[in-house]
Amino acid sequence: MIDPVELHATCLPFAEARTLPAAVYTSPEVLATEQSGLFGRTWLCAGREADIPAAGDFLTRDIAGDPVILVRGDDGRVRGFFNVCRHRGSRLIDDSAGKGLARIVCPYHAWTYRLDGTLARLPGGDAAAREQPGLVPVHTGTHDGFIFVNLDPAAAPLALQLEDLPDFSRFQLPDLRVGWRRTYEVQANWKLICENYSECYHCPGAHPQLARLSDLISRSSRPMEIGDCYNGGPMQLKDGIETMSLSGKRTVTPIPGLSADDHRYVYYYVIYPNLLLSPHPDYVLTHTAWPLAVDRTRVECELLFTREALERPGFDPADMANFWDITNRQDWALCERTQLGAASRGYRPGPYQPAEDCVHTFDRWYAERLAALL
Repeated sequence: MIDPVELHATCLPFAEARTLPAAVYTSPEVLATEQSGLFGRTWLCAGREADIPAAGDFLTRDIAGDPVILVRGDDGRVRGFFNVCRHRGSRLIDDSAGKGLARIVCPYHAWTYRLDGTLARLPGGDAAAREQPGLVPVHTGTHDGFIFVNLDPAAAPLALQLEDLPDFSRFQLPDLRVGWRRTYEVQANWKLICENYSECYHCPGAHPQLARLSDLISRSSRPMEIGDCYNGGPMQLKDGIETMSLSGKRTVTPIPGLSADDHRYVYYYVIYPNLLLSPHPDYVLTHTAWPLAVDRTRVECELLFTREALERPGFDPADMANFWDITNRQDWALCERTQLGAASRGYRPGPYQPAEDCVHTFDRWYAERLAALL
């Protein structure tokens, strides 16, 4: 494990701070601590309400090593449960998503649960067994159309974790729908994904397509935004550029009601620990990073559009999707190179550069929480 003193250098003021020690990217013991103490006790974005719009629609997730079901009930509420039968622990649902589920039926002994988690049918059971409380619940909440879960039985309300999050209402997030989705498996630690997203110091040499479209290093006259649960800020589009796409031109209906100023900027936010949210003038880009191993991360990327854009004849997200697929793959290659370096005995924590203020803010947030768990 890591001595908390090693993390102190990351928590120093920006000019004096040093990057995180190698073990946070390479140690299985650190990952186990993160899973139990961070991912297991923090509100995490696990999906979108629009993904399960009707009663019986569901998603499954593996969170901090635990299987979870998210299902919309007959009353319209989204609920979360551990994906584990109360009888002898069989996993209940294997599919990652589905629609129209009337009941949750265990494939082992056919114990059957209602969509609110209560026990509905017990083949051959006695009266005492019928009083089982049903599926074990998981704290579930929603914000701006996103579904959050927290495995901690004593979790504070979601609103407390997100209370200082910027107001994104002008981007109409609850009404947006997925127009493109891709899942990547990156051979790098999840924190490297978040750090890479937090800076564009690397962009001039690594992202020629992106470099053509937006201001890469500075954020114009706008400062970085920092809160207890996030950090980020805007990057200005270059003259003549309308959005982030291969052409730089909008090919879909923009999000209505945005100001002229919003049409000149793209925003990038890390919402701790693993949601990356990027509102654009015409769509919203999201990534969620899920640790699979100390050196392996599943990243789910989505492009969200207005229903008007999706329903317009000829809707085609390719200009934007291809741009972000190229950019993602460029980023993942850089993260994988850094993972290899972190595993070397030659790795030493280094100084942050002026364009890496958001990286330092994320690293400091992480270092403080890891130190508290050690």
